[in-house]
Amino acid sequence: MSEEIVYSERLGALSDAQFEAVATRLGLGRFLSAEPISSGLFGQNVFVTTTDGTFVLRGAPHWVKDAGKIEYRREDRWQFTKEKYFAEQLHLHTKAPVPWPMLYDEDSDIFGWPYLVMPRMPGHCFNERDILKSVDPADRHAVAVALGEMLAEMQRLTSPFAGDFGSRTIKLEPYPGGAVQHVVDETMAQVSMANAHGIVTDQDRALIDSAATAARASQAELVNTYVHCDYKLNNLTVAKNQGRWRVSGLFDLHEARFGDGTLDIVRQACSYLDTEPALAPVFVDAYRANIDSRRIVPERTILYVLNDRMKFWGYFARPEQRAKWTQGTSFAEWSSRYVNALVKLL
Repeated sequence: MSEEIVYSERLGALSDAQFEAVATRLGLGRFLSAEPISSGLFGQNVFVTTTDGTFVLRGAPHWVKDAGKIEYRREDRWQFTKEKYFAEQLHLHTKAPVPWPMLYDEDSDIFGWPYLVMPRMPGHCFNERDILKSVDPADRHAVAVALGEMLAEMQRLTSPFAGDFGSRTIKLEPYPGGAVQHVVDETMAQVSMANAHGIVTDQDRALIDSAATAARASQAELVNTYVHCDYKLNNLTVAKNQGRWRVSGLFDLHEARFGDGTLDIVRQACSYLDTEPALAPVFVDAYRANIDSRRIVPERTILYVLNDRMKFWGYFARPEQRAKWTQGTSFAEWSSRYVNALVKLL
């Protein structure tokens, strides 16, 4: 048996013999090498090179947590069935450069879990900090435009209903209350978890309750589009061809769903507000120029900002590891900067 190498904490120790078995099973040529991928929060990916090319192997799928439950249960089918579905739909119905074909081996005999293999996408993968050091201001402006344009392109994929893959059926299911109510429910669940750590004030709850009420009351038409739910520099690649920057790869689809596409403005816009505020309007304007701008409803957007920001607050404000930026302030005070800035952009 070949020597095992730990490629990430999540994937554990893997051997060349296992990669060779994957290449043989999927018809990818002869295995040559594998290397860890330093980026990525969950450590699910590893680069694999064969005589047929360079691929990304994605393993150790996320488990699921049922509605109203605290504990996760093992369900290896959910994440990768979902990712392959959304990748195929984007490939068929948009020009979004998703990794395709996405090969899904549902058997667990090689690694102990199923896995995906997909082409390695061309271009550069930056985060919000290292792009400041690697790319000059004019090109960063062009990248922001490219991100806005690609967000609009992804949302050419639409659905008659808002929904996600069910954790029991492993099929696309509608949200019982629709897109907005689902975000409300998700936000309230986050608040409940944060409250258990004592990091939510009465003012915070009142702010979120008010935003939820206003979002639900909106009568503006809602088009259910593809929503990535983590659309940001880390989850895509960009490349400059013939003097023009473009998004050259889009990946990490495990949070994908159908809902209000405005939700996907928030993560990257807030990132720009933190690192290069002048690019937030560039990104938003490029997106808005390529869609029906009536789809962006301020009342809903406020809820979406609070939803996104609570995910960070609930993690970084926990007493046992409280980050400096959370100290001496409340969620309502901290999040108001993002809410006010984004509303002005709309």
